[in-house]
Amino acid sequence: MKPVRFGILSTAKIARDWVIPAMKAVDECEVVAISSRDPERAASVASTFDIPQHYASLSEMLRDDAVDAVYIPTPNNCHVDEAIEALEAGRHVLCEKPLGLDAKEAERLQAAQLATGLQVSEAFMVRYHPRWLAARDIIRSGRLGRVTQIHATYSVMNDNPDDIRFRPELGGGALGDVGIYPVTAARFLFEDEPFAATATFEKASPDGVDVAVAGMLEFPGHRNLLFSGALLQAWSHWIMVTGTEGWMELPVSVWPSAQQETVIRLRGRDDLYDQNVETIRFPPTNQYEHEVRTFAKAVRGEIEQPWPISNAVSGMRVLDAIRQSAATGNRIRIDGNSA
Repeated sequence: MKPVRFGILSTAKIARDWVIPAMKAVDECEVVAISSRDPERAASVASTFDIPQHYASLSEMLRDDAVDAVYIPTPNNCHVDEAIEALEAGRHVLCEKPLGLDAKEAERLQAAQLATGLQVSEAFMVRYHPRWLAARDIIRSGRLGRVTQIHATYSVMNDNPDDIRFRPELGGGALGDVGIYPVTAARFLFEDEPFAATATFEKASPDGVDVAVAGMLEFPGHRNLLFSGALLQAWSHWIMVTGTEGWMELPVSVWPSAQQETVIRLRGRDDLYDQNVETIRFPPTNQYEHEVRTFAKAVRGEIEQPWPISNAVSGMRVLDAIRQSAATGNRIRIDGNSA
């Protein structure tokens, strides 16, 4: 089958460093265009990556009949309107997380997706990594017994005060940038949605973004996620899953190098002194290549979309509840879920 031909919206770092190279590395994808508000920037990136066409706007790029799908890595406040514009022009959409600023925005995009019947998926590369898939299989197998707790964190040291992640009007903040990954991990591994959230934010200024978030999500079956995320802490990302018969650990859980071996460490129920650790090893792999290949296969009709927009809408409801809890100091029920 022919590759899915992508137009890239913006010259964002994640596009340049990860997604464009991933698309160029897999047979299912072809990068045929890129657009940017800075035409010189678009031309430079197009030249660097041998992209045939470059444009000064999304609207201009959408007039190019060679474009089948659009990848959107722009600031969070732009995602929904840009994705709807692409859908209405007949293009599939792979959009960086978070899908929008809140669930109401995500629901607008969901309505557009349902009206067009095109593919829309939120770009969480971690959900395609073989190690994450293996961790979910371990839970499904019952090896850990009844899984009751997930502890997860993702913190980074971002010392650039001009970064868009520190601009509230662009949808910045620790929750949407890094805290979203522990939340995604629990929804992925529990294969369920939480029904309540309790959380706190740390802010550098009252009208600024959250620079750190911590909290708990309650899932059906007396299961919980304890999570944290931060923009101004030492780099750390790991997941620990505890059950009645054992526990497992995923170090460097979110962003391993494509050249880095990754591991799952398993312990039994009675290994109090950490003396009997089983290590499952995974060879280096590029999770972005897995992500774009899977999305392209769904566009071509070869597979069902594993992460449809309905999943992203559910995730946005969780983020809304976390924000509300942090703002009010209360435990917040999450609409659409029940205890």
